[in-house]
Amino acid sequence: MKNSIYTFFLVAIMVLPACEEECSNPDDLANDKYYENEIFNEPFLDIYGNWELYEVSGGIHGIGDGLKFDLLQIRKYGIYTFIKNSAVLEHGKIVIDEQTEESLKISFSPDEDSEVFMFDSEKIVILQESDSLFLQSPCCDRYNYHLVRKD
Repeated sequence: MKNSIYTFFLVAIMVLPACEEECSNPDDLANDKYYENEIFNEPFLDIYGNWELYEVSGGIHGIGDGLKFDLLQIRKYGIYTFIKNSAVLEHGKIVIDEQTEESLKISFSPDEDSEVFMFDSEKIVILQESDSLFLQSPCCDRYNYHLVRKD
């Protein structure tokens, strides 16, 4: 009986990490999994790429928070992935809440097979040049994310 228990735990320890890496990697998502065509207006096409988080501001006391993720990857068409230490925290689709030629408000919507990481998912997108991305919360006491292009 003891050998059966040890064997079970040994197999579980070997299989779970392999499944985590294989099952959580969204790189194989087709560009049209969520949308068939481009979702962003021309001024916001520079949003695609890899974005490294360097600062979190805002919050209840305005002092920000720790860096909960390292990288935000945004791919065509509207596919996002939050990554920390090369592990996928969440992936899914970007939902356009409001968009004009001058402004963009989005929400991150996790895929049905993804964990939920970004609970404060509603953000106003501010692109500065083509190398800085600011994800601003639309209201009070929420976090803002400052990112720089990593491509």
